[in-house]
Amino acid sequence: MKKKGIIFITLQFLIVIIMLFNYKVMKLIDYINVSFIVGAIVLFFGLAAYILSSGFFDIFTVSMRKVFVRTSRLEDVKSMRAPSEIVSMPYTGILQIGGATIMLMVIALVIYYL
Repeated sequence: MKKKGIIFITLQFLIVIIMLFNYKVMKLIDYINVSFIVGAIVLFFGLAAYILSSGFFDIFTVSMRKVFVRTSRLEDVKSMRAPSEIVSMPYTGILQIGGATIMLMVIALVIYYL
């Protein structure tokens, strides 16, 4: 929990730095724009890690290896690891941090339109 909080605060600090670098001023709409982009990127990486580690692409990868490899090397293909065995990173923290960033963006958006 402490590590996620530090990463979240660092991400918010990064958003402020990007805001100041691109817009030279601090407005609420600029925070909304930048936090949406940063939160979407973090969520994308979290969802990609989730999909790869869940085994969704294992059958597709094994099938493509069998199609594009000669029959003499078929034993090598069977001994290759699946993508879900290779990618084993924890994705829940990434999804929580990205979701929290998007939630702050939504709160800022509601404040902006009130």
